[in-house]
Amino acid sequence: MAKKRSRTQSDGDREIPSAPGAAAAPAASSSTASEVRYPAVTRKTTHLKKKVLVLCSRGVTSSNIELLEDVLKLLPHGRKDSKFDKRELLSNVTEIAELAGCHYCLYFEARKMKDLYLWVANVERGPSVKFLVQQVKGMGDLRLTGNCLLGSRAILSFDKAFSDTPHLQVLQVLLRQTFSIPKGHPRSKPFHDHVLNFSLLRGRIIVRHYQVLPPTNGSREDDTLVEIGPRLALTPIKMLAGPFSGETLYANDKYVSPNTMRSQIKRKASRHTLGHVKQKERHSYRLNEQGAAELPEDQFADVFE
Repeated sequence: MAKKRSRTQSDGDREIPSAPGAAAAPAASSSTASEVRYPAVTRKTTHLKKKVLVLCSRGVTSSNIELLEDVLKLLPHGRKDSKFDKRELLSNVTEIAELAGCHYCLYFEARKMKDLYLWVANVERGPSVKFLVQQVKGMGDLRLTGNCLLGSRAILSFDKAFSDTPHLQVLQVLLRQTFSIPKGHPRSKPFHDHVLNFSLLRGRIIVRHYQVLPPTNGSREDDTLVEIGPRLALTPIKMLAGPFSGETLYANDKYVSPNTMRSQIKRKASRHTLGHVKQKERHSYRLNEQGAAELPEDQFADVFE
């Protein structure tokens, strides 16, 4: 059994023992204060608070939604919103972006379940540009075998031709501000393993997305590029001074709407059809009128008279 502790002092006169080393703490701290230097508290890099609103209109197809999801994967600072009613004014998109705290906007507008348009706008002060989207290849295409880290920052590459004319310079600035990921964003990762390329070809902007593969085991001397997707062609239609409104800064004179192109194709087909109809009319005329005149005289025409 354990021995009882001898009570040398009463409970009221008992001294509470201090923590070990507490008495020597002031002396030790005074002796080591000049020797130990703690590092200064450094604050993490604050990112630029920039958000991009990404939304589409009603009437979009499944392929259009896939393109929207692929664009969202490229923008960790993007914010998706519900579908927008096309019967409302475009200026309401600006209000939606302001309520969401977004500075830029990507609005996909579908027409007739066939055509897709893209609005890229600076919500705060403009400008805004309308594009026609064509030749879309999503990330799910089997021919696009590249892959990159989700949320990593992309390297933006622009063609030299963007510096030729003023409206192309404005387009370059607007695209760079929209697709550039802020440094230190919470949803981004501090890596650069993919490239987003904007090139000009026959008046259209070709957007392509590549993965950067470093050399491995000495098999390749330089970095190589493997396409990831999405791939699309943007035809600029017009540029407005404000967000979805304002003075027209640029209008593409060579732009032909998809409705006009479809009507031209139908006219060509109708000309071919009209040729067949006229040929049938000439054939029936030869048989009915000219053929009846060349028939021999009927000997039994007056039998039943």
